[in-house]
Amino acid sequence: MAKIQENQKVFAPKLLPTLIALVMLGILLSLGTWQVRRFAETSSRVELYRRQHDERPPVTSLGEGQGNRLSDLHFRRAVLKGKLDLAHLNLLTARYKFGQRGWGVLAPLEVATGPHARILVHLGWVPMDKLADFRKKLAAEPPELFRGRLRVVGDAPPGQLPLGEHEGRATWMVADPKALAAKVPDLDPDLLLDVGEQAVGQPVDPDRWPLDGYEYPIHPLPTKHIEYASTWYLLAITLVAVWIALSRRPKDPATA
Repeated sequence: MAKIQENQKVFAPKLLPTLIALVMLGILLSLGTWQVRRFAETSSRVELYRRQHDERPPVTSLGEGQGNRLSDLHFRRAVLKGKLDLAHLNLLTARYKFGQRGWGVLAPLEVATGPHARILVHLGWVPMDKLADFRKKLAAEPPELFRGRLRVVGDAPPGQLPLGEHEGRATWMVADPKALAAKVPDLDPDLLLDVGEQAVGQPVDPDRWPLDGYEYPIHPLPTKHIEYASTWYLLAITLVAVWIALSRRPKDPATA
């Protein structure tokens, strides 16, 4: 019976490990709660995209916006007529498709409706060795009808500057109407039209260029935030279990 008493343990946490555990627990719970909030925010964006892009009819005039114009046009499908302003053609750099380096091609589109005379259009991706041919094709046979998705661009770094030039055209890391509006007369500083009906991720023809289309704009999906939140909460539970285990010490025989 004496041996059993000698192996008994009591819960006696020490001050310093307890304070450290409390700080770490607070951090882990905060991270988990933050991901739960991100889940709610991302779910709202998914629902907004479904309602704006999938359910509402395509925009045929940039003067159609009701109430808050930008909110009304964000993620809307669009079918616009106009003339490309090829004098202000710009490029998006560091784009690789099918193992090839290429350029995203941007050009203002002159439109007859809306508060601005031009809107920036992302025409698609072109392999580097095909860019000159594509520019010649645009000049010889300029398209007049553009189908795609409108979106309000708010993820570009403020005060973005061109990275350099290629064949006399400025190259950028991301499409930024606000930065280009400083050089292009009466360009809408907020809206971008992503051209195409073939979404990225579906089967595409690598020999067809420009490769147009637009990817789903919400990353990561809401389920990812649940995975992240679960990870932080499980780490919090593990921390508590470790703290409890380390706080149990052999019982002092003198107090028995």
